[in-house]
Amino acid sequence: MRREAAAGGVPWKVLAVALAWLACAPRCDAQDFMCPALAGPDRSPLTVLERGLPPAGPGTSLAGSSTRWFGLPELTTRAVGVGGSWHGARGAAGLSQTGDPELGWTSLGLALGGAGTSCGGALRAVARRDRHPRPDDGPLGPGVGLEAGAGAWAQTGGNVTLWASAPQIWWRGAAPPLARGLEIGGAYRAGGCGCWILRRATRGDDGADPGHEAGLVLDLGPLCTWARASDGPLRGGLGLAVGARVAEAAVEVSSHPVLGETVSLAVAVPARSGPAPHALRWVSGRGSRGAP
Repeated sequence: MRREAAAGGVPWKVLAVALAWLACAPRCDAQDFMCPALAGPDRSPLTVLERGLPPAGPGTSLAGSSTRWFGLPELTTRAVGVGGSWHGARGAAGLSQTGDPELGWTSLGLALGGAGTSCGGALRAVARRDRHPRPDDGPLGPGVGLEAGAGAWAQTGGNVTLWASAPQIWWRGAAPPLARGLEIGGAYRAGGCGCWILRRATRGDDGADPGHEAGLVLDLGPLCTWARASDGPLRGGLGLAVGARVAEAAVEVSSHPVLGETVSLAVAVPARSGPAPHALRWVSGRGSRGAP
């Protein structure tokens, strides 16, 4: 965010919301590769790039998403990602663009790791460049920033999956648009029902309290629906995914008491090998749902 942007005629409402968004950064959980998804590990390459939590099942998948933050077209994120596997190795790559040129940035993401039926982990890195015509100088170049982190998950028994994700262990150059600390969570599933809880710490000396989230999910074969609630400030979201072996689509609507409503849409071609879709995603090769 810069003074030149305001001087260049950016609508005051967009500028105000963007500033409020950055002020709430320690409590945000996604930025460049946002898409509708459950918490924890997921088969979508976009969530692998965002969290560093690779899927248990093998296969190749392609996904695209569009997220309109707080109902403002000027703060829309569009992303595309592809994921693949080779034996126990997992990888994903993606490209995203957020916002108008005066306020936005372009990101390139990469995640590499491995996973099996009971555990997995990956390193993730994102390079960004400010879209402003005259970006600020930095050690990596004008308006250029780089961040790196990692994630890991493990299945502790037949129905419980635990994970930890630290997406911003290191960064250099232009500061990340949102600060993200360590996330620790767990999910339980029984048949077509499940739930999760997680805690998101702040990064470094941000000074904000940790955030918490709880969610419920109901999986009915080709239809999966979920609800989540978070604190700091109190807010919630509802999601729905409909899928087949050829393609899948998902939508999630989340509310914020100050900034308003965020809507995220995604379409995907699910993994071409490995388990069939339409089962809860937090798991191993027995039944991971395809990318939303």
